[in-house]
Amino acid sequence: MSISSMRKKNVHILAIPWPASGHILPMIDVAHQLALRGITITFAVTPKNLYYLNPLKSLHNKTTNIQTLVLPLPSHPSLPAGSENMQDVTQDYFLYMVEALSELYDPIMQWFKSHTCPPVAILTDAMNTTWTHPLASALGIKTIAFLSSNQYIASSIWSYYKEMKREFFNGEMLHNTIESWGLVLTSFSELHTKSFDAFKAIAKHDRVWDVSPLVPVERSGPAAMPSHEVFAWLDSCPVDKSVVYVGFGTEITLSKQQMEALGDGLEKSGVRFIWAVKKPGKGVESESGDQSVVPNGFEDRVAGRGLVIKGWVPQSMILKHRAVGSYLCHLGWGSLFDGLMGGVLLLTWPMQCDQFMNKQLIVDELGAAIPVCEGLGTIPDSVKLAQILADSLHLNRPERIQWMKIRDKALNAAQQGGSSYKALDDLATQISNLTPS
Repeated sequence: MSISSMRKKNVHILAIPWPASGHILPMIDVAHQLALRGITITFAVTPKNLYYLNPLKSLHNKTTNIQTLVLPLPSHPSLPAGSENMQDVTQDYFLYMVEALSELYDPIMQWFKSHTCPPVAILTDAMNTTWTHPLASALGIKTIAFLSSNQYIASSIWSYYKEMKREFFNGEMLHNTIESWGLVLTSFSELHTKSFDAFKAIAKHDRVWDVSPLVPVERSGPAAMPSHEVFAWLDSCPVDKSVVYVGFGTEITLSKQQMEALGDGLEKSGVRFIWAVKKPGKGVESESGDQSVVPNGFEDRVAGRGLVIKGWVPQSMILKHRAVGSYLCHLGWGSLFDGLMGGVLLLTWPMQCDQFMNKQLIVDELGAAIPVCEGLGTIPDSVKLAQILADSLHLNRPERIQWMKIRDKALNAAQQGGSSYKALDDLATQISNLTPS
């Protein structure tokens, strides 16, 4: 079925992302596909996260299918002033961000009541469900939980939130996610069919949609280095698949000792590389001391061979460049898919939460990635790391061959008639059939 034939009555939903690029960006990609299928989406964001939506708004500038509800983030005594995104802080501030966002309950309630065509559902990141699910219930509309990580390995999902060890959860986030009217998962069913079916059994309904891989909307951000300079450097690399990209997302911050070991490994390896370094948030204190500190003199010693970028980078586009061959990452689900779509071999350093599940799936079960180390506080052996980095660029590695087979399945799922494409069609159809409260 074509997208044009999907368009029915114009139905409106409210999207509430979790403020981290690994969560906002895949929700934007889903919203783009729903908008193409005739759904109107209003994004509720705070002012500093509005820039993420600019490319999406430009794509739909001839329609009203993409709208925004910009609300100031309520202050929180434990959040540094001006922090509106998890890239501004460390994971230690997760709970405080949830609590601050939950104060948007009343402003959104008032907006809903005054709207001439209010939403029929809230598409909410699972991280927000402690307050968005009760909000949807109070408004008499549906909750559609959005999971941007590999949280549906059914045998492990119940332990995922328990391992967070925060009294705040008490299973509430998981419970509200499972109790949602529908669940949107950023994967494709062929990746692990048994787990997908088991998750539907837990949810006790079939409104579970596997929708990835998605055609990404152009990414934008507060660039640390102009994109044209990054790609000019990559274009200058004479050999395809000869560059290692190193990045740990917007939420992981490395200690000084980890940075030194990583820098030493990169230096010893002799490979070309791009190292994306997260800037520490202002006013953020850490028990581990200095963070995100590039070793003294490192950039001078690797000049020409390596590129250090401090801050936001166009990651998905870098990984698709012909010069990039492997990717050392924390194995967050979004990064995993960026690597898959880029056709680069993953070098895994899982650090928290579902990243260990992702490693179990990709490394242990599928044999499609190379393990480096594990743990948020782990300091890798720089000599071993250097060898892994150099070996990862060999094109005949069995892990790379297996990863490319999985990539072929993912691409087939995204094509018209594929499992993920049909899931998007069904999601749009079922949303269109919802009636206003």
